[in-house]
Amino acid sequence: MKYDLEPGKYPEKKLSNDNDTYVGNGWSVKRNKNKYFLEYISGAMQGELKIIEISKEDFFLAKKGKINLNDFLIKYGVY
Repeated sequence: MKYDLEPGKYPEKKLSNDNDTYVGNGWSVKRNKNKYFLEYISGAMQGELKIIEISKEDFFLAKKGKINLNDFLIKYGVY
């Protein structure tokens, strides 16, 4: 099988989107019963999975593509 590669061109990752989960590029939001969470890998040395509780409204904004990881980090004061 042969792959044609172009420098600087990468295939877009397919993002998952169902009723309880939205997966962005390097982060996700999840619903667990009546609670909503943001999960992402921190920029700390060797990375660390961070999980913070978010609002229901922010969960649905993420699913609609209206809020991204940087917006969450600023809004919830986590860096």
